[in-house]
Amino acid sequence: MWCFTVIRNRLVIGLLITLASCVSVRPGKNLYTTFYAGEEGTQYFIKPLIFRNHSNEELKMDITFRYKNEIKDSAIVNISVINKEIFKDADSLKISNKAIAVCVKGMKFLFAERNKDMYTIRFSTNVNLPDVKKLFDDGNWNLVLYKNGSTNEYLTTKATRKKLDKLNYAIFSLF
Repeated sequence: MWCFTVIRNRLVIGLLITLASCVSVRPGKNLYTTFYAGEEGTQYFIKPLIFRNHSNEELKMDITFRYKNEIKDSAIVNISVINKEIFKDADSLKISNKAIAVCVKGMKFLFAERNKDMYTIRFSTNVNLPDVKKLFDDGNWNLVLYKNGSTNEYLTTKATRKKLDKLNYAIFSLF
């Protein structure tokens, strides 16, 4: 009986150690995914971040880029505008914080879809990767979408600000 108890306790302890090693905590890991891109290093995909305007409409932004040893090239920035009005042209998008202001023109329309009384309009553009890194220096972003002669301002939510800080710590502080 004594031998069985010792073996059982060792098995339980071994199992707990194995499980603990598999469940490592990585800050912000659920906010992005990485892929090995061969000679081009690592590809990062930052999952959609949510920004809101004063009408409580949303703009979601996801970012994809590659990094190996130095910051170069550009990042693909996709935005989804969720609101009651459908449109297919966006003149530009300005993303700013205390550290930098980035104005992106030539946004490519991807698609529009309806969900009940709301539309999701998707655009894609490129932003210089050094500018993206600088944006993550300050998590208080202000986005202004210029379309059809009007502007729509989206602000960082409290939850998104925390995510931006975690992403800066987990990814951009390593560059």
